[in-house]
This record gives sequence, structure tokens and C-alpha cells, in this order.
Amino acid sequence: MSYLEDHNCPAKWRKVFQECLCVHFFNRESWDAFLDDCGLTKPRLRQKASEAMLYGSLLSHGVRSDLPIHSDGAGQFDVFIRSGCWLHAGRPIERVIPVNKEQVEEQYQLLCRFWDLYRELKAFKAAPDDKRASSVRQHFRQLVQTRVECSELREALSNLAVKEPELLAVLDDPNLPLHNNLSESQIREHVKRRKISGGTRSEPGRQARDTFASLKKMCRLHEISFWSYLRDRLNGYNVIPRLSEFIKKAVYGDMDEGFTNTF
Repeated sequence: MSYLEDHNCPAKWRKVFQECLCVHFFNRESWDAFLDDCGLTKPRLRQKASEAMLYGSLLSHGVRSDLPIHSDGAGQFDVFIRSGCWLHAGRPIERVIPVNKEQVEEQYQLLCRFWDLYRELKAFKAAPDDKRASSVRQHFRQLVQTRVECSELREALSNLAVKEPELLAVLDDPNLPLHNNLSESQIREHVKRRKISGGTRSEPGRQARDTFASLKKMCRLHEISFWSYLRDRLNGYNVIPRLSEFIKKAVYGDMDEGFTNTF
């Protein structure tokens, strides 16, 4: 209910859902049928209702309400506690095109201070302490309050100030990452293919593309030859363990040590 309220769901629908808090849905079909029975037809409201239902389900199954979600700031990740990517946060300043020497100097100084802050945060993660955290917060506010002549740089600083809670979330939880480059690198191949081909022609084509891309990425992460993995499966040798076993080993370290992945 808090999620619906935070996302401006009309009071009419919040009242409907309030009366159904003890109802359980065992699959997507039963949930969709419930929304149909309620008369909720607008796609955007159905999406928000579904997000709220899934959010509540996670909490009821033991997921922490203070779980941090690390992202580039896209609106679809506006759940739990948000942690922002510093590499994305600096791009609006970098994209400004100066038109005179003064603006070139302003941009250069802002970027230097921005990346100095980034290095301060890296030092804080290595050795967290309250004094260093206070220093980072002070330097961040000094940066976003800098007076500049370029209107585009002022706008970039204003947007940066709005993101302060997300960008400085690491000060409350030093285990949070400072950027999401690792996640982005995993989908970069997919994005490149989409830009070149414009997507697939059918749902089976999309599934095939996503399945094999996922298999290839997982093999690379665990230093397995993708072609060896395919030959092993297609020929029925089954010498290479299932990829799920490699994931378990990475987490628990309990896979058979007798296997070697030198293929």
C-alpha cells in the first residue's frame, strides 16, 4: 500500500486493494483475472498495481525493506533504497559543449572536483569512518552549489544535487558498488545487436537469442569454452557440469574439485 501511495495510485484503487490484503495469487493468470474483475484496465495502473503486489510479496517472504537497488537512476528501478552509479552521474557534465574559454575552464574544474569526490568515496570504502563520510558529504554539497555561468552546467549540477541520497548511499553501506559497469557489460552485446538489426522477428527468435547469449556470457564468466560446452551438450557427452553447478561453486565452493575446465 505504501508503494501505491508513493507512486500516486488513485485513492479509488488503493481502497480496492486495501480490502484484499489477505488474498493470495498463485500465478500471473489469477492476478490478471483479479484485475479484470476489479475493472482495472489502464495499462499503467495495472503495471503499478503488479509492482506493488510483487513488492509486498518479496517483503512477506523475508526480503529486507532496506534492500538497496544499484542502478543508473532509471525510473523503473525506483524500489527499495536506491544507490546511484557515479559513472552515469558524471556524464551530464561531460556532455556539455562549452562555447568559450570560461566555460571550458568551468567544465574542467567541475569534472576535476567530481572525480576527486569519486576517489574520496573509493578511499572511504576501503577504510570507512564517520569523519571521512562527513568530509565527502561536505565536498559533495560544495560541488553542487558551485556558481557557474554556463546554464547547461548549472542544470547538470542541479540534477546532481537531486541525486545526492542515491550517490552517497555508499556512506551508509560501504559494501555498495560505485558504478554498475559490470552489469552493463553483460548486456552490451545484446544492445549492439539490437541497434544493428532492430530486434528479432518473432518471440521464438527473441527467446533463442536471449538463451544463447545468456549461456555464452555464463560460460565466459566461469572460464569455460562456449563451443566446447555446446559440443558437449549437443553430442550428449555431459562431461562439463551444468552451469548451475559452477554458480553454486562460486557461491559455496562445494563443486567436485576433480573437474577441470581446460577445454
